Amino acid sequence: MTTAVLNEKLETFKKCIDEIVTVVKNTEEAALFIKPSEEEWSAMQIVSHIIEAVDFWVTDLEALLVVPGAKWGRNHEHVRRLAAVDETVVSRMKKDDAITTLLNLVPKVEAALTKVEEEDLVKTAPSYNPNFDGKPLSFLVDHLIVKHVTGHYEQILRHLEKVR
Repeated sequence: MTTAVLNEKLETFKKCIDEIVTVVKNTEEAALFIKPSEEEWSAMQIVSHIIEAVDFWVTDLEALLVVPGAKWGRNHEHVRRLAAVDETVVSRMKKDDAITTLLNLVPKVEAALTKVEEEDLVKTAPSYNPNFDGKPLSFLVDHLIVKHVTGHYEQILRHLEKVR
């Protein structure tokens, strides 16, 4: 990845956050909290997960820039991940606050990506998640920040279609 590619990743991330914000703004607040099924998250649970996950992965990215090769990541049972989608926690979220927090992710990601040098992107490190073990830093940026958010945007759309 070069600076141009990082800029492209940032633009994709910004565009996706803007799309999520538009959907959230244009959806009745009550509908955001309806789960399509007992096994699926509500749109607001997905939003809460995005907010928590991006913050988590950006923090790991920045730490790996300071301490290259340190063990990083988490699995699906990480306590902050679980708390972010807890129905009681999510039920207290307000639509406008979620929108503001989503929008604030953009400068946070941008600030982190400006610290990344091209040579950093090929550095690898062990991970707490065996699926991510030995992956380069480019994987963290591309898959766990950018593609993760775009995938959840599509999930929000599917879920809202089911509950409308």
